[in-house]
Amino acid sequence: MIALLIIWGGIVAHMPSACSTDVGSKIIIPSAIQVVNGPQSLELRDKLMVLVFWSFKCPVALAYDDRMNELQDKYGNKGVVVFGVASAANETSAQIRANTANLNLKVPVMLDSEGSLAEILEATHAPSVFILDKNSILRYKGSLDNNKKAGESGRIAYVEDAIDAILAARPVAVPETRPFGCSIKRRGIKE
Repeated sequence: MIALLIIWGGIVAHMPSACSTDVGSKIIIPSAIQVVNGPQSLELRDKLMVLVFWSFKCPVALAYDDRMNELQDKYGNKGVVVFGVASAANETSAQIRANTANLNLKVPVMLDSEGSLAEILEATHAPSVFILDKNSILRYKGSLDNNKKAGESGRIAYVEDAIDAILAARPVAVPETRPFGCSIKRRGIKE
């Protein structure tokens, strides 16, 4: 397993679970988070981070695999890093690693095996998206778009609109939407 070394101009520490996840809150990624695919270290200083909670057992999340890859392709050279985040307690690191390879997922996937990042962000569904600006301030949370299946008509690109606004130093017009998909199975939490 590859450990994620976050070089963010400061020390990465565990944030208490009682933090606020309101848009505008500063978010600290727990130091125990690891990447199951991708580089051993990532330079994240001055980067926007798009965190997409993902599950290989969720058909809705799987329908977003190509859209996650497309986001990274579109914005990767603009200082944006897209991550999948695997927080489901019913998925092992070996299963997650195998499935990221089998599904040809281009984005790095963070293994949140203890659910600490899901708890901090209060992520409830896969897929749920959280955008942190270069100062690790939460600027958007919700769904990637309004379509459960790619190609549905009437698509509203919430995440792309938010990224474009942040990159242009404008306020995000719609900073929060309601996520949909499969509930994230977390340790010690009964549904």
